[in-house]
Amino acid sequence: MAAFISSKAANDMKHILQKDELIKRIDTCLQMTSLPRDIYKPYIARPFQTSGFFDDLSPYIQIDSSGYILIQYERGIQMLHKRTKVADEVIYWILEDTIFLTVYIDMMRKYQVDNIQTHLPNDPSIHQQIVDRVNESFRTIGGLYEQWHHEGKRASIETPANK
Repeated sequence: MAAFISSKAANDMKHILQKDELIKRIDTCLQMTSLPRDIYKPYIARPFQTSGFFDDLSPYIQIDSSGYILIQYERGIQMLHKRTKVADEVIYWILEDTIFLTVYIDMMRKYQVDNIQTHLPNDPSIHQQIVDRVNESFRTIGGLYEQWHHEGKRASIETPANK
């Protein structure tokens, strides 16, 4: 894995970035895309909330002096509790979730559905539009995050660490 870590990521391993710096970097990446900022803006700080309702399978991050704790819930049960020292993994994980969510919400707007009474059609062309827009967003961001997106790194991030 070390071969895939950029010099910036290696430097971040020595210095733990705080919430505001992580949010700033995520926002900078998302501003490069054509995604609607009014949709994604509320979601880039959500992973750092510490109380209240935790959305299913969304990333949540805690920061301490030794790094980042990656947390994920499903039906109110914590399903993932994993440590990393790599800020780029945290940023990428949040980008994956936020980009998909933003594209999905934008598609709901386009098709005028509320996801309660009405839903996006289960149609291959809709699925392909979502995939294409997510891929295009990562292509625009480029670099390590695009590489990790195409390698499916989210799955390895969301795999619990061996005990």
